[in-house]
Amino acid sequence: MKAVPAILVSSAIVVLFACSKDKFETKPRLEIKDYNTRDISSGGELVIRLNYFDKEGDLGQAAFTAIRVRTNALSLPPTQEKADTFRYPLPEFPDKDNGEITFRMPYDFLRESISPLINDSMIFRFAVVDRAGNASDTLDSEPIIVRAQ
Repeated sequence: MKAVPAILVSSAIVVLFACSKDKFETKPRLEIKDYNTRDISSGGELVIRLNYFDKEGDLGQAAFTAIRVRTNALSLPPTQEKADTFRYPLPEFPDKDNGEITFRMPYDFLRESISPLINDSMIFRFAVVDRAGNASDTLDSEPIIVRAQ
């Protein structure tokens, strides 16, 4: 009969520790907050706002990566020189455990097909590595359409 209270106490301790777990982890986490549009026309711009969460808050000047993944069979010009991987340091800002990162890409850079009749389609993959070397999981955007003219 004394074993039952011990099991209840042990269960209560496990529940307390599980419930008190912080939502922030050492490994940074990204999530997409919003898009200005996912259908970009000539003269437009893609803007994706991402929220970040990081227990130590050491993402200022951290390495940010965005990778374009083409999702259609488009006809690229033979001298295609536009990058698909974008790596750059985030700006310096005070250590915060959460905040926002804004990714921008103009239509003229996104549009690559040599056919004026074929839309381009793609997704972007995002990741960040904090100053301590902790890498986030990769986050995929929703499909993006870049209109032909």
